[in-house]
Amino acid sequence: MKAVYAGSFDPITLGHVSVIERAHHLFSEVHILVANNRSKKHHFTIEQRTELVNLSLNPDAQIIIVPYEGIVADYINEKGIDVVIRGIRNATDLEYELQLEQYIRNTTMADTIYLSPYTHYMQTSSSLVRMFLMSDKTELAATYMVPKAYMRMLEFAE
Repeated sequence: MKAVYAGSFDPITLGHVSVIERAHHLFSEVHILVANNRSKKHHFTIEQRTELVNLSLNPDAQIIIVPYEGIVADYINEKGIDVVIRGIRNATDLEYELQLEQYIRNTTMADTIYLSPYTHYMQTSSSLVRMFLMSDKTELAATYMVPKAYMRMLEFAE
């Protein structure tokens, strides 16, 4: 079965990575869509975010990383995706994700499966990482919330 996990990954966190690792064990092929959410002002470009995902995952033949500018439902239909993976940390996430699931259900043949990150990453979010980054607390975020590749990318950016 083919699955897709879409997000802006701005930046990818250890919570995202834990969801991807679990999906990788469940499905024969996992597509990671690095999406541009037009309602968000991204900190990193789509190219930087895609590279960071790539560096964070060490993808193999079963993980396909794609920068994607379109509508996720179109990708699902074009690639014959069976399952949409969504990460959930709390009740607020669930409420939003249930709305998204209804859209996916009405526009594709894919089912949605919810996975939560490993317990120690439940409070991790890209928004929190960006907040640390903007307040010069990058080392704190890097220690607890983002893959090591994040720090390597920042070092090259300076």
